[in-house]
Amino acid sequence: MPFYRELKQQLSNRRLFWRYNASCGAGLPIQHALNDLRNSGDTIEAVGGIFSGTLCWLFENYDGTKPFSELVLEARGLGITEPDPRDDLSGRDMQRKLLILAREIGLAVELDDIALNSLVPKALAELSLNDFLGRISELDDDLLQQFTAAAEQDKVLRYVASLDNVEGKLQAEVGLQWVDNNHPYANLTPGDNVFVIRSAFYQGNPLIIRGPGAGREVTAAAVQSDLVHICKDLLQE
Repeated sequence: MPFYRELKQQLSNRRLFWRYNASCGAGLPIQHALNDLRNSGDTIEAVGGIFSGTLCWLFENYDGTKPFSELVLEARGLGITEPDPRDDLSGRDMQRKLLILAREIGLAVELDDIALNSLVPKALAELSLNDFLGRISELDDDLLQQFTAAAEQDKVLRYVASLDNVEGKLQAEVGLQWVDNNHPYANLTPGDNVFVIRSAFYQGNPLIIRGPGAGREVTAAAVQSDLVHICKDLLQE
């Protein structure tokens, strides 16, 4: 956090421009929305969602008929996961993205302030990639039990990031949740990202931003948007 603040201060002092729209949500305007709300005088109380196209794909396709590990291997073969699927399954990518958003709304948060509940058991986390792939079926029993228990309550499994900041009390975590079938996190297009924002202006009916969270076209669009903003900033110099 001290480095982050120093960097922001130096950018301001020297009139330099740092934009990072594609770092979270690819081309979705999540950072723009958060900054726009703050500039309008709103107070953001909670940000949550599914920030991983890979984990969205996995849990939208997981219906208990096929072992979860088979879905992971299928996704890996399609190039949907990282070469080491644990990079996705650990939740660290979503943890980092939640950190970006937390700092974007002005919270002094470090990565360790965000609780991380990995899908990868400790026994598999430190193995070589080949050894992990050889034992990946060890993921299946726990996830099937959770899927079955959630289904009995008409809920579905989703891997979710959540941050609540009410009356100065911060709670932030990333992990598996059971959500209602009509929840914004359910019934997504596999590969989507979804961001749900609750604020003083958006209380009972939160602001929802949803769309592709990965892909060359949408990521390039985010970089293009940043470039346009930088060009406009430079023209005002």
